[in-house]
Amino acid sequence: MADIDVAAAVETMSDFLASYLTQAGAEGYVLGVSGGLDSTVALALAVDAVGADRVMGLVMPGDPSADRHMRDARQACVTRDVPVIELDIAPTVDAVRASAGFAPETVALGNVRARTRMVFEYLFANQCAGLVLGAANKSEHSLGYFTKYGDGAVDVAPMGELYKTEVADVARHLDVDERFVEKTPTAELWKGQTDEGELGATYDTIDDILKRLLERDHAPERIAAETAYDREMIDRFVTMHERSQHKRSRPPTADIDR
Repeated sequence: MADIDVAAAVETMSDFLASYLTQAGAEGYVLGVSGGLDSTVALALAVDAVGADRVMGLVMPGDPSADRHMRDARQACVTRDVPVIELDIAPTVDAVRASAGFAPETVALGNVRARTRMVFEYLFANQCAGLVLGAANKSEHSLGYFTKYGDGAVDVAPMGELYKTEVADVARHLDVDERFVEKTPTAELWKGQTDEGELGATYDTIDDILKRLLERDHAPERIAAETAYDREMIDRFVTMHERSQHKRSRPPTADIDR
């Protein structure tokens, strides 16, 4: 259950998207739609905020993207009457791999896929004087569970203060099809990848730990004492949060005296 007033949060995010677009003098939002929960909710929020005619959905398949997720991505756009453009990222990813002069390991190649999608999102945003809309949630952002300058590179991230479990509550409030809520979360950056499998815990567990750590400022030992969670797992998430700070910050620069 969300620790927020879902209806109020939706109104806040909608007002934010509408006012930010006006302030930026941009024509609309461009969003990569994956067929997953987060991008589907971000799409619904944008449509409610500025109208379907000012939102563009990019569906970007490419191995190992599952056909069923791409179908759901297209359907999410159709359901909201959003113009959808589909393009295959595989040729671009293959070109990068061929030009590298070595065989990139799995995670590195997955990051190439995420950054390729970012390149196309900004290409279309630049072409139509739009802004790139992000679908990041606070759970992934806090753990650094995103690709730097990939899915982390956006102009606006309306759901950045929502934990993953709260995104599901927002989805239901916006009448997003329940199948999106029930899907196994995956970035599909390599075959067989799932978020919870890679992180080693469900989002219910992850969000509970992160809320205790970040919202209530509880120390790891207190979290372990007050819950049944394994201390090693708690410490792992603390370490992920600390070591991924560079992903959430401006690149470090040298101090210059003037």
